[in-house]
Amino acid sequence: MDFWTIAMLLGGLGLFLYGMKLMSDGLEAMAGDKLRNSLELFTKNRFAAVGVGAGVTAVIQSSSATTVMLVGFINAGLMTLTQALYVGMGANIGTTVTAQIVAFKITKIAPLILFVGVLIMMFVKKRSVRRLGEIIGGLGILFFGMNVMSEAMEPLKTFQPFIDMLATIEEPGIGILAGAGVTAVIQSSSATMGIVQSFAMQDIMTLDSAVYLILGLNIGTCITAILASLGGTKTAKRMALALLLFNIFGVAIFMVLLQLLPIVDWVKSWSPDEPVRQLANFHTFFNVITTVIFIFIPWVLTKLSYIFIRGEDKKLEGRKLEYLVSPLPDSSTMVVGLAIKETERMLRISSNNFSLAVDSFTNKDEKMVNEVYDAEKTVNYLNHEITGVLAGLSGEEIPEGDMGVVTELLHSLMNIERISDIAENIADLAMHRIDAKIKMGKKATHDLVAMKEKVYEGMEYALKAMVERDPESARRALEIENEVDKMEKKAKKSHIKRLKKGECTPAASTVFTDIVTMMEREADHAANIASVIIRDDLRDELLDEMEEEE
Repeated sequence: MDFWTIAMLLGGLGLFLYGMKLMSDGLEAMAGDKLRNSLELFTKNRFAAVGVGAGVTAVIQSSSATTVMLVGFINAGLMTLTQALYVGMGANIGTTVTAQIVAFKITKIAPLILFVGVLIMMFVKKRSVRRLGEIIGGLGILFFGMNVMSEAMEPLKTFQPFIDMLATIEEPGIGILAGAGVTAVIQSSSATMGIVQSFAMQDIMTLDSAVYLILGLNIGTCITAILASLGGTKTAKRMALALLLFNIFGVAIFMVLLQLLPIVDWVKSWSPDEPVRQLANFHTFFNVITTVIFIFIPWVLTKLSYIFIRGEDKKLEGRKLEYLVSPLPDSSTMVVGLAIKETERMLRISSNNFSLAVDSFTNKDEKMVNEVYDAEKTVNYLNHEITGVLAGLSGEEIPEGDMGVVTELLHSLMNIERISDIAENIADLAMHRIDAKIKMGKKATHDLVAMKEKVYEGMEYALKAMVERDPESARRALEIENEVDKMEKKAKKSHIKRLKKGECTPAASTVFTDIVTMMEREADHAANIASVIIRDDLRDELLDEMEEEE
């Protein structure tokens, strides 16, 4: 076994990984946000959650990507530990699809598949079709990489040290550790399965010798979730630990079953003359059976995760409903009243987050930036929960007046959520300013602070208008939105003068212009919240007056 054999093996693995990523990116781009929405919305039922996890992972060809999304949802408070665990179980099943695809004997036509994919990517201008080209091209590269690995491994048939190593891998403990270790390093169970299947293509390895490697790779794939959760909440860490325990217990159960039942012989009998398919089938069989066992007793995993990771997150203290708590009142009018209080709280958090974001920019304070990011997750959680309660009300028979308020609240929630989104964008600019060491002059900083105070004033009037249903406060919020528009134009004109005089750098100019534009949009959303309580005719009259003033 010489250097070039090793180089070919590594090169084939590189092609396999790149092809899988290209195909995964293309599939995810074609599906858009529907994948994330599916993860978030269809996880109330355990079977649906497992199905969603399997389906999403089968589409994006990466259980790692799915578990990273789960960590994000948990950090945002949008998903419980048990829900995420069900989805993670499904992801384990979905990731076996790659091995099933590889088991089809089409590696010989991989160059043709690759050629078709590249043609589509290069010469088709329609974005959706080009995404399809990425999928086809990625599949071609994946199979081409498998072919390269398979050919590189042919000399290993007679390489005695390698033969001796395979003999040790057949030992349960060594095989499991090897599978877990390789997968943890390359962070892809699909890639490890690809390597094992390429051995099978050359008749170097059979299911009998690979069974413990396959069990081990299911443990190793948990490393991505563990790494992703390190900077997250304790609930996210518990989810990663629960998934690790799920796979460890699954492997332990199979270790016992393999001694008691002829499982390997059963799996081999499903496709007697296809060793590559046998590996894929065992991989799928393991994950399906393990999921069937634990889908009914997830509490075993969650309780253990709480034993190992104790305490609660301070960050999540505000990430809960304070008024719309179960059990909700039977009266829809009372529920609407509680929803108003909850929405008022959400607007206060969003408006304070906006102010904090601008301060993080002017003060170049990374700690403030992180506080903005955390508050944004709280706002997302509240928006999700309040909207869910209001959507449930809209399907019931409720008084017409209450129905009107529900509609207004849903409109306000959308704008409040956007206020916090833009605050997060401003925080991103603050981080960019810190990282790039961008200097901002005193005049520019003064303009930003003045504009921030005016926008915040508009948010306060919008809040009063929404809570007290006060037309005068709503009118004032709309007037302030008009004043902010004028401040934006004035600030940009002054900034252009400073730029021409050389008092400001192009880098500072870009971020200043961006943040001023974002603050103007914040005032728009505040005005949108206020305007819902003004009759259409009065709102039009006010807007006409503003236009005449200009």
